[in-house]
Amino acid sequence: ELSNVGFSHAGTYTVVVTLTNSASQSVSQSGVISVKPELLPPGPGAASDLFFSEYIEGSSNNKALEIYNPTTQTVNLSEYFVKLYSNGTTTVGNILTLTGTLSPGSALVIANSALTLTYSSPLIFTSSVTNFNGDDAVTLEKSGIVIDRIGQVGVDPGAEWGTAATVSTANQTIRRKNTIKIGDNNPTGVFNVADQWDSFPANTSSGLGSHTVVP
Repeated sequence: ELSNVGFSHAGTYTVVVTLTNSASQSVSQSGVISVKPELLPPGPGAASDLFFSEYIEGSSNNKALEIYNPTTQTVNLSEYFVKLYSNGTTTVGNILTLTGTLSPGSALVIANSALTLTYSSPLIFTSSVTNFNGDDAVTLEKSGIVIDRIGQVGVDPGAEWGTAATVSTANQTIRRKNTIKIGDNNPTGVFNVADQWDSFPANTSSGLGSHTVVP
């Protein structure tokens, strides 16, 4: 049995073990080990858990969230919650407990009950956690721990985070940059929306229900 043997990439490796006794006599034995991607420990920037991948803050009740599974495993959603914090409060206003499972590379949609935009998604939730405006914060939690956020909990930015001329949480659709593989787990930290999100015109829903990240 081998222990403390680290691999940074999936693949097939030839391992040679050499044993030496007190008389300096050595014997070697080789073998082949196959390392699957799911057995690798997450490294810096590795895709390790669900995160928000799209946010729609459009006209009237055209509000929606998308959550993406970047991992190689099917995720049990019963451990996950989405929470809405309105107008700078630190008290949860609305909460959604997720159910079911989410396959690797798949996305789910959380939509406002009065959403009129068209989109496609294999897994859809309707919830009041989408009753947000541009100055409300949303978090994604797993077993009580925040693993991603949009906005800054405890802060009311006025109308929006960001600016209308570039990337904003008000009157825009924003999508996570495809280079982002992990969520932002600091819900009270400064939220610079342009760092991780791309902007699209209000009521854009053509990408809602699917997402990709670069290898």
